[in-house]
Amino acid sequence: MRSNSAPAAETTRPSPGDGLPDGLRARYADTLGEAHALAQAEGLRYRVPVGVAQDRAIRAVLDLANASGANPSPATVAAYRRDHARLSIAGATPLDQASTRAHFDRLRSACRWVEAQEIARLRSLAESARKAKDLDAMRGYTLAAFERATVYRALYLAQDRPTWAQKAAALRAEGLRSACKSKRQAGRRALSPDRLLVALAQQPGRCARVEALAMVFALFGIRPAEATRGLVLDKTATGLRLAVAGAKVDAVRGQPLRVLEVEPTRRGQSGLAVAFLRAYVDETGGDLDASPADVVAVRRAMRQAQPGLSPYAYRHARASDAKATQGRAGAAAWLGHANDRTQQGYGHARSARGAVAIKAATASRPVRRTKTLPPTLAERFAQVATRLAARTSSQSATNASPPRRRLPRPGW
Repeated sequence: MRSNSAPAAETTRPSPGDGLPDGLRARYADTLGEAHALAQAEGLRYRVPVGVAQDRAIRAVLDLANASGANPSPATVAAYRRDHARLSIAGATPLDQASTRAHFDRLRSACRWVEAQEIARLRSLAESARKAKDLDAMRGYTLAAFERATVYRALYLAQDRPTWAQKAAALRAEGLRSACKSKRQAGRRALSPDRLLVALAQQPGRCARVEALAMVFALFGIRPAEATRGLVLDKTATGLRLAVAGAKVDAVRGQPLRVLEVEPTRRGQSGLAVAFLRAYVDETGGDLDASPADVVAVRRAMRQAQPGLSPYAYRHARASDAKATQGRAGAAAWLGHANDRTQQGYGHARSARGAVAIKAATASRPVRRTKTLPPTLAERFAQVATRLAARTSSQSATNASPPRRRLPRPGW
């Protein structure tokens, strides 16, 4: 006789990868022991199973984790998962692997977001196991989610959570200094385009395509993502002109298209680089399509030429030159920004070294002017001169007015 009852839904069982890494489990053994004891006490207090008390703690952690409202893009999620996987394999925390404050912030954001997603996934699997009446799987998933939520709270939510200030203070106490990976600092000491070209020529097996793309980065400071969209290079009377399809562009942000023009400066700075690209235009017509592999090859070649050198280091270097010679609107157009505020994160006018003569930058959108930037020295002088001129004209008008006639008093 066949049974009319529906077959039970199949459920999975927790795998070793669902639990905490051994390194984190050993490091936070005391914290986990206190959390288990607290869950047992909560279960006795409210007369509920320990698993229910653990699930309440998991939900509280997830509510706090989701309060930030983070919504990373798919590309950012992929990068987050790569960083999280490397740290999980090593059983390390973001503070263990971080070498700078920015590095710590990136690893912390990655691990915090991915770990919250994993905790939510384990809790969902526990709920599915409960509905399927697979009590062993339900307890296993709940326990894994509870332990990961406990360590999550200690690493990212607690008042005494680890911060970069603690590691920086420890490094200072030991007389050590964390390695600086700032692209702005790298831009200040970046090789001139001519010196970079000579260094690339001395690297064995380096193809002319990589050298041409590296010279474009060094002379124009464009984004690597813009190089992969296709570039059009043309010659001027003595220099070069580059048409760039902008990255980071939406309805109000960025420049969809801009045209940049440079000329060489004194010998030993950019004359060889400009001559090299002018010859490249004669040979190829000026169209330059870079693949992601080409960009990776350029980054590798730049690091070999000088530690810390990269396309973004040259972006900061050319931003400094643009700020020194083109003003705010010109610098924004050069960098591909739609307003003159975003350039605050790139270079400094006082850091300009004049390796490249920036002649002009034309953008497809007008640059919006904001009032958040402090006025430059020239603008402050102009404001003072305007006020002084207005004051002088008002005083002249007062002095030029005829004296008021005094009428005789009655009885005189």
